[in-house]
Amino acid sequence: MCDKKISIVGAGMGTAEQLTGLGSRRLREAQVVVGAPRLTEGLSGELSGHAVLASHRTGEIVEFLNKEKWTRAVFLVSGDTGFYSAASGAAAAFEEQGWETELVPGISSMSWFTAKLGKNWQNMAVLSCHGRDVDPAGWVRSHGESFLLLGGKIGVRELCAALLEGGISDCRLWIGENLAAAEERIEAGSPEQILLSDTNRPFGSLCCVVAENTRAVNAAFCSFGLPDSAFVRGKVPMTKSEVRALSLTKLGLWPGAVCFDVGSGTGSVSVEMGLALKAWGAGQVYAVEKKEEALELTRVNGERLLGNWKGFHVVPGSAPEAFAGLPAPTHVFVGGSGGALLPVVEQVLEKAPGARIVVNAVTPETMAELLQCRKRFRFAVWEMIQVRVDTFRTAGNYHMPCAGNPVCIALMQNPQPGEGAL
Repeated sequence: MCDKKISIVGAGMGTAEQLTGLGSRRLREAQVVVGAPRLTEGLSGELSGHAVLASHRTGEIVEFLNKEKWTRAVFLVSGDTGFYSAASGAAAAFEEQGWETELVPGISSMSWFTAKLGKNWQNMAVLSCHGRDVDPAGWVRSHGESFLLLGGKIGVRELCAALLEGGISDCRLWIGENLAAAEERIEAGSPEQILLSDTNRPFGSLCCVVAENTRAVNAAFCSFGLPDSAFVRGKVPMTKSEVRALSLTKLGLWPGAVCFDVGSGTGSVSVEMGLALKAWGAGQVYAVEKKEEALELTRVNGERLLGNWKGFHVVPGSAPEAFAGLPAPTHVFVGGSGGALLPVVEQVLEKAPGARIVVNAVTPETMAELLQCRKRFRFAVWEMIQVRVDTFRTAGNYHMPCAGNPVCIALMQNPQPGEGAL
């Protein structure tokens, strides 16, 4: 049993009133407390008698904790530990240093703000703009009720300007700034009214937004399977329309997904991933390809069909080596692995154990690799089907079938510990 325990405590908006009973108890039990200055200052009355480090840098915190022989520590994070929090990354860093970690949930800005407004939040679509390349106007356009965490390049002014530029002028916004603090500020109005208010008195960086759009265009349903003629072709293999539609349906994308297309070829799968995420207003696509002709086709088709959407990235190189430096994926499509399917899947699972993976296989060799993956990782979610698409051509007064090659489509997710037989 580990003799060092650190509790990662969600501190709400950073005052004692937002701490849960368990969070308060963990503070009382702790020998040392670490956290961002805003939180340690806001909770200074609770921290008397404790060693305190006011920092949000995990490396600095780990070094500080290792200098002394503390056995009970608390790391304060804002809001709730499971809602766009630094908790998960910090937990991994602490565990590497031999600390047993515990997550203590807190009150999120979403639950606090919606309660303040007298609204429920179960139907709200959530988008964090902090440190991410997103389209908040597209998000509001696609959802009747939204909750947005602002930050980075997108503040209140940028949000309102994007809504007005996108023709979404009649939605209603509620802006919350410095929630639960003495300087808390809440304003409501149209984008134009909020923009005027920001001009007279600029909003700061700690803002969240509730948006209601009665004219939302529901983009939750997205069909796949563009005709093959929509793409610039070459001598590079392409996942055909029907197989592409079925593979992407199995993949089950969602708004904000981070997608890998391994062996992108012409980029047909990458582009259709991008069209869905662009419509939903959030997400990233990384098309990984090692062949120069295929790389160029992926770029060309991306530019033709996605325009200047910034969520589309073409990554040159062989998988899995090309994954270095890429973010953890939520969804991975493997159209071609060059005989390296097992290491590709292994690397994906190291980056993101819960990633949803779909593989297309045409040759018996690739199918054998799929079965090796199943045996090696013992996926809790496993489906394997084989399809063949036959088309018809006219021959005089008749229609003649043209047989297509059979394609195996495998879905796998959630590996289980240990190895086992099929």
